[in-house]
Amino acid sequence: MRLDWMPIIPRVSQRVEHNVTMLPGRAGASSFARAVAVTKRRVFGRGVTSALKESQQALRENEKNLEFLVNHVPVVVYKAETGQLGRWWYVSPQIEQLLGYAPDEWLNDPALWWQRIHPDDRDQVLADEEAMVVATASHSDPVQYRMVTKEGRIVWVNDDAAVIRDEQGSALYWSGVLSDITERKVLEDQLKHQALHDPLTGLANRALFVDRVEHALERADRESRRVAVLFFDLDDFKTINDSLGHNCGDELLVSVATRLSEGLRPGDTFARFGGDEFAIFLEDTSLSSATSVAYRLIQALGEPFTIGTREVMVHASVGIEFADAATTRADELLRNADVAMYVAKGKGKARYELFDPSMHTAALRRLEVKSELKHAIEKDEFVLHYQPIVGLKEGPLLGIEALIRWKHERRGLIPPAEFIPLAEESGLIVPLGRWVLREACRQARDWPINDPEISLSVNVSPKQFQHPGLVEDVANALWDSGIDPSILTIEITESVLIHDTEAAIEKLGRLKDFGVRIAVDDFGTGYSSLGYLKRFPIDILKIDKSFIEGVGDGTEEAAIAHAIIKLGGSLGLEVVAEGIEDPEQLDALQTLRCERGQGFYFSKPVDADTMGEILTTGRFPLKSSDE
Repeated sequence: MRLDWMPIIPRVSQRVEHNVTMLPGRAGASSFARAVAVTKRRVFGRGVTSALKESQQALRENEKNLEFLVNHVPVVVYKAETGQLGRWWYVSPQIEQLLGYAPDEWLNDPALWWQRIHPDDRDQVLADEEAMVVATASHSDPVQYRMVTKEGRIVWVNDDAAVIRDEQGSALYWSGVLSDITERKVLEDQLKHQALHDPLTGLANRALFVDRVEHALERADRESRRVAVLFFDLDDFKTINDSLGHNCGDELLVSVATRLSEGLRPGDTFARFGGDEFAIFLEDTSLSSATSVAYRLIQALGEPFTIGTREVMVHASVGIEFADAATTRADELLRNADVAMYVAKGKGKARYELFDPSMHTAALRRLEVKSELKHAIEKDEFVLHYQPIVGLKEGPLLGIEALIRWKHERRGLIPPAEFIPLAEESGLIVPLGRWVLREACRQARDWPINDPEISLSVNVSPKQFQHPGLVEDVANALWDSGIDPSILTIEITESVLIHDTEAAIEKLGRLKDFGVRIAVDDFGTGYSSLGYLKRFPIDILKIDKSFIEGVGDGTEEAAIAHAIIKLGGSLGLEVVAEGIEDPEQLDALQTLRCERGQGFYFSKPVDADTMGEILTTGRFPLKSSDE
């Protein structure tokens, strides 16, 4: 095969001169230089005819070497006229492997190159070519674009070409090399996607979200548009994650992302920031549209999710910041939406709140409380109140539950709902829980507890239970106070039973070895089953208040309460009803044969001195249903 672009040997007289255009490359240049050297040495020594033959032979060898090289390098070598429909003078055989078209097809159809460029890249490729042709330079940086193969596949190519010009600088043709960079581009896209997307859900991550918000704000500022950010997390997701395990928690997050994505516009940005935190950015929107999206989001989560063999219910608290793009920044939008979300949580969860500047005061207050909480532990600013647990038949005092209060120097007594969540977030729940154990046992030592049936219950949070020093903390509290270990009842939540089951069984067993009793608090709100309960050394089930509220109405709550009471009886466990507030609830529980209970109907939590007086009387005065 003859390479059409190879140099042509001119006529020779007394002196041979070569005016040659060749493909750039060291192999071609060096071979041709040797041929010229041979010609020069011999043309004047032995005559023109002999020198010409040797020169032609050298050039034929050179052509053969170049042909082998061009046919075997893993790139496409080409020579073509400039312009969108310029003729192709030469293209190497590798073009068929790259795009599926034989060299003859390229040479016979000048429009083929333009047709095979991806439609989205054509304008840019043409602009780059025109810019190079009109420029004075012969070579520019390689360009990269997509081409469509004969089979319809999309490949990325790197086009490294030079414009060959005449002596006046006019463009004659292109001489270049096409290489396949598809694999590299795919890898680059994967790395870019991983850097800007959440690996679990595939949603945008925080970095991509903020980048899109900032660019959208720039556009919206020029066009006076309004934007909104919705920030939300899943209410009580930690309980689900701890109860069912992290794999199920991850599956739930993916399901949430999939379901909510279906209700958004193509131009909306949906991101996961980590954990169970999500954000949605609405560009060019209205306040009514933003609140409508929040409402639909909450409604969409109202339907249960099937995780494995379980149906799981999950809700979201949503904060909304709606603002004029000209007067806000991306970080402000996120911060304000975050603040609004915490307000929504504080008002009952499964709802949305629109940001108001006054909410900043509450957010600052949270930070202030966190700081004060640490100092309060150091300064011993906490006090315990106690709520009686009574027999529902005749009203004897059967137990006491210790409940912490913060004795704030300015605000007075602060209920646990205002600081326990912050203690959990900050990790201060461990030293705080240690103090509760020690103080409750000390107080029990000082009370006149003469009835061995009366117990002292102390709550242990999941984070405190998981702390490796819990068993030692309980042992120290019992040792320092000197009370009979059988008086102490440790109350845990259902999530403790599900999270790391074997470790929980081992730790509960060590606590039982001391002689303390174990109660499951707020039973019925988690994911425990009969099989789980039978595996744990449990003594008491406490029915959550939410099932007691409707127990007197014959509703579903009554059926659940009845089922828990029967379950407890079948396992030989004591059952305590929490949150009894009226005589109708008491009557219903007596009918269901629940033997123990506590709540405001009997007594609100009282201080240590008042509880000492109740202990002295020996009985707690039970109000009758007639009062």
